[in-house]
Amino acid sequence: MSATLLVAIATVGVFYMIKFLLAVKKYRRFCDLVKKFPQDPSHPFWGHLFQARLGDYARRDEYFEVYSTIKKFSFDVILKCAFSYDADCQREGDPHYYVQAVQSLSEMVSIRVLKPWLQSDFIYSLTAAGRKFFKTCRLVHKVADDVIRKRKQLLTIRPRRKNVLDFLDILLTAKDENGEGLTSEEIRDEVDTFLAAGEGTTASTISWTMYSLAQHPDIQATCQEEIDELFKGRETDEVLWEDLSRLPYLSMCIKEGLRLHSPIPFIYRQLSQDLELDGFIAPKGVIVCIALYNIHHNPKVWEDSLEFRPERFTEENMKSRSPYAFIPFSAGKRNCIGQNFAMDQMKLALARILHRFTLVLDPDHKVEKVEHITMSTKTGIKMKAIPRKPV
Repeated sequence: MSATLLVAIATVGVFYMIKFLLAVKKYRRFCDLVKKFPQDPSHPFWGHLFQARLGDYARRDEYFEVYSTIKKFSFDVILKCAFSYDADCQREGDPHYYVQAVQSLSEMVSIRVLKPWLQSDFIYSLTAAGRKFFKTCRLVHKVADDVIRKRKQLLTIRPRRKNVLDFLDILLTAKDENGEGLTSEEIRDEVDTFLAAGEGTTASTISWTMYSLAQHPDIQATCQEEIDELFKGRETDEVLWEDLSRLPYLSMCIKEGLRLHSPIPFIYRQLSQDLELDGFIAPKGVIVCIALYNIHHNPKVWEDSLEFRPERFTEENMKSRSPYAFIPFSAGKRNCIGQNFAMDQMKLALARILHRFTLVLDPDHKVEKVEHITMSTKTGIKMKAIPRKPV
């Protein structure tokens, strides 16, 4: 496959990637912990506040900004699931300070990596942008420290049973083969990673999938028919764990949203051996940038790649493609450790939204993509949620 579609050798951002890639031992240890992470997405808490908020917009018959609304929902989800922590972001005013801080950091990092002269933390800290960056980092760290502090206090009062441990409990109590636990800094790093990654990528995917479904009323209607059939005869629209495997068409729509919009536009990797690319040798040790957006729009694989076509992900069509033609969560041993959890969360959220509402875009609002660490928007995504009666 063409190197221009797969890999662009990164000349910027090397400082940060080297620091990450050197932490191999810590990474392996973390992966062992993640295997124990409970990943049941069917907790009823997740969608109630979000649905109520959409209901408020619907009653007022007004357009709402999707991306910021979903981000707060996603932040509540990851805090509740991984840390048993009630932040109630959706109850607070717009925008929530943590969500805004993570978005600002994403934007600042995207700008900084394109300026090699700012790769030194010391030099960067002397600039106005650098001072803002490190101040925002301290705010994000404060949230993680607060979550950890409260849990430590709780554990001293009431130890948790093994069958109800969440991810933070596992981090705080885990020991390696030598009986050593994670340091306070390591625990905070993992909490920061889970909060930022768990909130940003799923929010981007849900938002862009809602956008595409609103663009294509016929596809949206097919999703709603599938969801209505699932809930037929039930008194509530609570999504059960076993329901998540019974929404194949919705799953196809989410995968097509991941392909078309590529919520993570690019990832970095360090080569463990020399790699030949179209007659050129990329030497071992070089850090490369893999442009996922380009891979997902390769015209040799994806016909009319800018079109939203969920049928690309039928079992038959998927078998005919290389497994590396679609890698929204990366691939190999360093793929996204939360991909199953993310897919389940997205199905749960979209199933409940589409069961109760029909999505309609604001025709007077122009939507423009902006590539940061996640795929964002220049001026947001605006739409209406029109109440519907399930058939």
